Amino acid sequence: MSRTRATRIWTGTIAALLPAVTAATLAWAADPGTDSLPSYVTSISAQLDPRVEPTLARLDGTGRQLLALRSYLRSASHIAERWSWTQEQIEAFAGSPEERGLQREIDRVRTAFVAANPGFELYVNSRVRSLDVQVEHWNSNESVKAAAEEILLAAQALIAQPGFPAHRPEQAREALKAFLTRHRPVPTPTIAAPGLSLHGQMRAVDFQVRQDGRIVAGPSTATVGTDWAVWAARLDAAVHEASNRFVGPQASPPAPWHYTYVPEGAGAGDALHLKSNTTVCLPGESAQSSRNR
Repeated sequence: MSRTRATRIWTGTIAALLPAVTAATLAWAADPGTDSLPSYVTSISAQLDPRVEPTLARLDGTGRQLLALRSYLRSASHIAERWSWTQEQIEAFAGSPEERGLQREIDRVRTAFVAANPGFELYVNSRVRSLDVQVEHWNSNESVKAAAEEILLAAQALIAQPGFPAHRPEQAREALKAFLTRHRPVPTPTIAAPGLSLHGQMRAVDFQVRQDGRIVAGPSTATVGTDWAVWAARLDAAVHEASNRFVGPQASPPAPWHYTYVPEGAGAGDALHLKSNTTVCLPGESAQSSRNR
């Protein structure tokens, strides 16, 4: 093959490839630094409680990580005392005076409910919700999936803006932190970010109404306007008649089965913090809703 012919072939090949290369370059220029989000997540999490970073690493996808990181940032001032128990702490809770106190209060509510509603009973899963279970729920919950997709798109739009300080790492990190802190997820996730669920320290219970072993009203957001339209008031009456250790039900998002538990030995500050969690609606700042909270 002559040099002239080879040159022509290469020239034609390059010309054919130019549109594709140009399109890819333009796409990158229109959305610069999108792939930098994971590094920002790592940088921000390193500033928080040391348990945050390894927990984020277990969450599927940047969107779910951003959504959880938002909760960790907004809960930074009390994340240490709220973080879910370790396996050793869970084992220490089993059979302890605190667990017996919780069970005693649950039994009082059950007794009052059964007396007022013959033929029906209350069930409560009184097992501590471990961090492993919370991570599993976060990675599979549909409301989290939708909110994660929304916050990922919003974060990508933020860092693609011409004024975003992408070449100044510290300023870029602070800009993303500010965005996450003020962002309101759509839809509102029905579970708390892993590590922040009150169930992780057995500071919350979800009641279920059952009849002959069948769930009549369970902890599911899909049943708030149907099953719980009948049972919410009946459960609330039994709870407040029988015990002064439960606060609720959760108001926003509505979770008529979910009550915060304030142990008898809780200090004034702890009790106030737990009680405040029944009215705040966002994950990481709120009491938990749906079956996964």
